[in-house]
Amino acid sequence: MTREMGDVEEFKLVVSRRKKRVSHIRNKCDSNVPLSVNDNENDHFNDVNCESLFGRLLETETEFRDSLFADNVFHCIKTSLNALNVSGISEILCYGLGSFSSQKSAKYQLALLLSLKNHYCSRVRVYDPIFTPIEMKLLTRFGLDVLNVNEEGKRIVEDDTTLVYMPHCSIHLINNFLYANWGKRLSKCILLTNSFSVVVDNLIASNVSVRVDYIVRIRPYVREITLRNNFPHEQVFNDLNIHIFLEEDIAKVPGNFWTERKEPCYSNTIIDYFTVKQTEEIDAKNYNYLSRLTR
Repeated sequence: MTREMGDVEEFKLVVSRRKKRVSHIRNKCDSNVPLSVNDNENDHFNDVNCESLFGRLLETETEFRDSLFADNVFHCIKTSLNALNVSGISEILCYGLGSFSSQKSAKYQLALLLSLKNHYCSRVRVYDPIFTPIEMKLLTRFGLDVLNVNEEGKRIVEDDTTLVYMPHCSIHLINNFLYANWGKRLSKCILLTNSFSVVVDNLIASNVSVRVDYIVRIRPYVREITLRNNFPHEQVFNDLNIHIFLEEDIAKVPGNFWTERKEPCYSNTIIDYFTVKQTEEIDAKNYNYLSRLTR
């Protein structure tokens, strides 16, 4: 396999000295508050013009696609595909997108997702427990498959190349995904998510015990490609990098590296994503609230 010199230079293990915060999920994990429907949501539904929002999202995608940052993302993904010796992306898995009808950052992050889908003609699966019914309707209209089960990030990828997009997602969800796909299967993945280097360096610098063993263990064997954050709205994609797992790097791991695989346990730890139990509680409350509305 040959690569242009410019592409080769992209591939260096990133060792960041920046002291940036670790980006976490944007919403407080409070199962006492319904997410899809709340006391004011019915009025909100009546006020929202679905067609208008659809049009604004199309405009946002165009704005993103015309940006220098978009050029940077697609160049780095092309470099990644060349290194993995594959020609395209069969599937995109997205967790933690956020409420794009109300959050500016989530709207641009959705624009990136739509641009990726259109560019690679990929099937897209997306999940976030905070999606409203209108948001799920719009995602379906854009041709995305909205998952209806909270997998806590533990979906096992198939044999085809999968891009896993988790913008500013919980580091525990990233850890869960690595656990679920722990092994040579990772060579089928491209992760577009929080910089592993920044995550691990911040954990070391803060001397805080956070149970994200899989991120820490895989870091030496990851090729992390830095995305230059030249997007006009800097906070939207800050600390977002591309991570790939080359077969030549995977071959260097110790003999028992993959066999040491226990399901992550976050007991006595504050986690920053909605668990299956919390989601079930929220869904039950939403169902009861909708039932009262329709009586």
